Amino acid sequence: MTYQVTTAPHPEMPELTAVTLSSADHDFEVTFVPAAGMVGASLISAGQEVLGQRKGLAAYCAGGHTFGIPLLAPWANRLVANVFDGVELVTDGTPGVHLDENGLPIHGLLAGATFTVTRCEAINSGDQPGAWLVAELDFGPDRPDFAAFPFPHTLEVSVRVVHSRVDLKTTIRATGDARVPIAFGWHPYFAPPGADRQDWTLAQPFAHSVVLDTRSVPTGEVLRVPVSVDVLGDPARGGLTYDNLYSQVAPGTRCFLEGGKHRITVTYDSGYPYAILYAPAEDDVVAIEPMTAPTDPLAGAFDIRAVDPGQSFSAQYSIAVTASGVGL
Repeated sequence: MTYQVTTAPHPEMPELTAVTLSSADHDFEVTFVPAAGMVGASLISAGQEVLGQRKGLAAYCAGGHTFGIPLLAPWANRLVANVFDGVELVTDGTPGVHLDENGLPIHGLLAGATFTVTRCEAINSGDQPGAWLVAELDFGPDRPDFAAFPFPHTLEVSVRVVHSRVDLKTTIRATGDARVPIAFGWHPYFAPPGADRQDWTLAQPFAHSVVLDTRSVPTGEVLRVPVSVDVLGDPARGGLTYDNLYSQVAPGTRCFLEGGKHRITVTYDSGYPYAILYAPAEDDVVAIEPMTAPTDPLAGAFDIRAVDPGQSFSAQYSIAVTASGVGL
């Protein structure tokens, strides 16, 4: 069979079930853990892990220390302004809220949330072949973290592996009487094996850089910047680090990281007009992050989308792994 779906206890936390979607013909597999915020815990290509594992699954569940491919929802990144449509988001003391070094809520609420699997199958014929995983979370008033995002909705994540690519579609459905602000994002960490960080190459295709203050919060100013392809260890530039936010990302934009024998390409298919590149000096990872909204999404510096009661919104991006130097 070309495509397969398997379930097994996660090796680090056996009490949690890991779902692995694989493409045998392309030696490609990705693993998600629905009961841990639907985090992508592993992506293996040609027998090698390409995700940054950092502190791993247990630290993610216990303290929100991100790794792999975490979903940041219902809001992503830092939150300063906390009112939408006259409704206050109460983050002080609310379960599930994690703070950054400046005391700002960061990375949403769902690190330990349990998603319900609604579809889990491999299809090897017809017009939609692939390995599929779909899971859903009901974010309603009965949740202990609801005060930090008091807008009832369901959140559905659809994952499909086809060939050497994984497509991730995220859908918000407003289930109450209030509009739901769209502010989620994903934070994939990549660490291509077989080469040192200084030899990794990052293609930066984003032309509109959002100016950030000392807290990494947008000032509202946007600068035009050149697109580039950079070697992270460029000695002429003292080595490169990133913690940058970009706006006006066009559908179909591709950003790639290359190292060793692997090129990892993230495609902003639809619904993600913002991007973050994060490459710290002290950690051998690069995060290429699709975002539906900017950091501090409710501040009003940028327009924010919202879903009316009874309506839905979807966004999709994909991660593909190919041989180094091979375009998609």
